This record gives sequence, C-alpha cells and structure tokens, in this order.
Amino acid sequence: MGNIRRTPMLMLRILDLLSDPGNAARRNEDTAGGNTSCAFVIDGATGLGGEPLLDATSDAAWLATFATQVFEAEVGLANPIADVVRNLNARVRQGIVEASAGETIEAWALPTASFQLVRMENQELAVYGLGDCRLFLAGADGAAFETNEDYSKAESESARRAVAQAGGLTAWRSLAEEPVVREALRRSRARHNQPGGSVWTLGSAPEAAAHLSIRKFSPALPARGLLCTDGFSALADKYGRYDSARLIQAASERGLATLMSELRRIEREEDPDGQQYPRFKVSDDATALLFEITD
Repeated sequence: MGNIRRTPMLMLRILDLLSDPGNAARRNEDTAGGNTSCAFVIDGATGLGGEPLLDATSDAAWLATFATQVFEAEVGLANPIADVVRNLNARVRQGIVEASAGETIEAWALPTASFQLVRMENQELAVYGLGDCRLFLAGADGAAFETNEDYSKAESESARRAVAQAGGLTAWRSLAEEPVVREALRRSRARHNQPGGSVWTLGSAPEAAAHLSIRKFSPALPARGLLCTDGFSALADKYGRYDSARLIQAASERGLATLMSELRRIEREEDPDGQQYPRFKVSDDATALLFEITD
C-alpha cells in the first residue's frame, strides 16, 4: 500500500486577551475566552432600566459569563455551533421563565448579547456570530479580512441623533439614561429576536441559532486575527486611528494594554462630550483577543 498523505492540522493559539469596563462603577458586561478548539468574544447589551431577573446587578453580565462557560465547555472540533447556541438560549429562556414566576417581561428588558467565535475547520478559519462583535484578520501575504463592517455605520448615525437630543455626554455618562433616548433604545431593543427581524442575539430566543452569521477564510499562514467587541473596535470604526492590518500589527507589536490606553485617552480626554465621535457612552466596555493561526 502507498503512503497516505495527511493534511497537517492548523493550530489556533491565543496570544493576548484584555477586557476593560467602560465605567469602573459598573460591572463589565463583556467577556472573552477559548479552549483548544475555539476563541471568542461576547458583548452583553446593557439593561435599559428594568429590574434584573437573573443577577442582582446586571443580567447582561450574567448572560455573557454564562455564555462563556457554555462555549468553553461545549464547543468542540466539529460539533455544530448552531446547536450550542440553540441549547444555550433555551436554557436562558427557561431561567427567565423561572425567575419571573410567570410575569410578562417587556421585550426590551430581556438580556441579550452579541458574540463572535472562530474555529479551525478543514483548513479554513470559520467565523460564527450574532450581533456587532468584530474580527480583523491579516494573512502572511498582507491580505486583510474583516467581519461586520456595516454595523458601526448604522450605530454612528443613531448615536449622532442621540447626542443632539441629549445635548452631549457631559450630563449623561450613558445616553440610555436620558428619557427620550432611552425610550428610542427600548423600541429598538424590542425588535431584536423577532420573526422577520434583522437582529438576532444570544439570549432567550433559541430560534436565533438559525440566523448565525457564518464566514470562512483561508488566509496565508502564519496569520493573525483580532476578535473584539464594538467598544474596542471603535479604534478603527469610530475613531479612525487604524485600518484592519495596522490594528493587528499594533496589537502584536505594542500589546492590547497599550491600545486600550489609547482608546480611553480618546474617549476621556480628546472627546469626553461625544461631539467629535458621537456615541451612547463616554466609554463602553471594551474587549479584544489576539490570536495566531499556524500550520
């Protein structure tokens, strides 16, 4: 018998990880993690004024932490990510039913979270997600790839209107506290995870699993990628300090802590009122995970 040629297995290795709360007085509602098969970031959606159901301080933080535990325990080399998400959301929904004791919960008060997860599959990098987390990826040949490029544009326009309505961020560290803006955000949040809707998330809707965003890339190796929540991707998306390749290069050469310091300096010293860079908070929770793919 002739020799059987085996395709070498590609390796995904986490190089750096950092998560920083946007407000030291509040829970960080971002998380990140990984196992031998995957890496991911999760961005919990801050509550909009209702009483917490699952955690005394933040349902969003509870959901992000729970999803991290599920992903790390249940995502393997080949099992369907849709099954993991469907089961996760079903468990969250059951928890809400039990915690609410049958009371009706407003749709905008249900906990939700975005995520982006990467896994090596058949010599490709498979990217799964719901919501607005981002991936920046650069191959050894300089080719750059990214996901969710369009989310930030729509949010920037909404933030611009909100800043104008509230008169800036000086009086409202989070514009979700301003009554008119909060009601608009509640209406928007209530449309999430609805039949015919365009936004699906981690949370209490098992059917969201059928709406996963799935992308596959084959970068030249060795390749490096940066997974991040929108609070961190603002360095590129809102503040225009980097493009995909330069953001990954900066993370690799200078470290995520240096980039986080730059991010907070822009928000808290250059534009604390949100006039130059409209946004809903002075500083959002920000999380980034740098990884490498090798053969």
